[in-house]
Amino acid sequence: MSAVHREAAADTVADWVALVDACYPERDAADWDATGLQVGDPSDPVRTVLVCLDVTAETLAEAAARGADLLLAHHPLLFRPLGRLTPDSAAGRLALAAARQRTAVLAAHTNLDVAAAGTSDPVADLLGLQGVTPLVPTGDADADRPARGFGRVGDLPEALPLRHVADRIALDLPAPHLRVAGDLDAVVRRVAVCGGAGDAFVDEARAAGADVYVTGDLRHHVALDARTQGLALIDAGHHATEAAALPRLVDELDRRRRGRGLVARLLASTSSTDPWARYTPPVAGPGEEGTS
Repeated sequence: MSAVHREAAADTVADWVALVDACYPERDAADWDATGLQVGDPSDPVRTVLVCLDVTAETLAEAAARGADLLLAHHPLLFRPLGRLTPDSAAGRLALAAARQRTAVLAAHTNLDVAAAGTSDPVADLLGLQGVTPLVPTGDADADRPARGFGRVGDLPEALPLRHVADRIALDLPAPHLRVAGDLDAVVRRVAVCGGAGDAFVDEARAAGADVYVTGDLRHHVALDARTQGLALIDAGHHATEAAALPRLVDELDRRRRGRGLVARLLASTSSTDPWARYTPPVAGPGEEGTS
């Protein structure tokens, strides 16, 4: 069907499932993942698509307010099998809400993570890393597709103190909840990056010769072990390290949909799904008077 004829008819959910799969093939996703269409009828019309990091009550409300028929999320709503679809679980409650308001839900998770322009690339680009390669390769480069894999590893243009790297990420990503483990004055050059929860790849970061590993959701004992082995860590947060990739996702979909004649509005969510808020304790402790 030509683009001229498509303007008279809405896209369908199936059209957008096919577009996302063409950009980020589901076959590239990890075997434990849950990607693709999770709520909705493939034949339903789509006039507006809203792209977000997470499916939450807020992003569903935003979809309803902005007339979105399809919510494209990075994190799957239905990640673990549900024995029943009831409001007794968070996923069940949200899936019911999406179905009731006729908002289809589509997920592009690890298939986006491992893409050539995946979730780790914004941090690598922010730091200006050179000679960048996948930290954990999952597919060899060929004539049609560049190398794929989780995370990135490369070298800073010049060696910098760890604090300077942390400052750049905290301010420019931005990453308001950033934590650092390591000597802030230590000079680092080789940097490994993994957007989201990356503590499963600490050993790979060390094996790649990284001086510092930038990721999110680092656990206590994983961090202790990494420091014992001499690897500095920057935990920039799960949300911050992945939300930075969403504008590129929107741009890529917008570019690729034109060749398919898809005409639905493509919007980026304005709802933050970061569950954490910055907390500043009072100057005086509970029950104490402040000092002037």
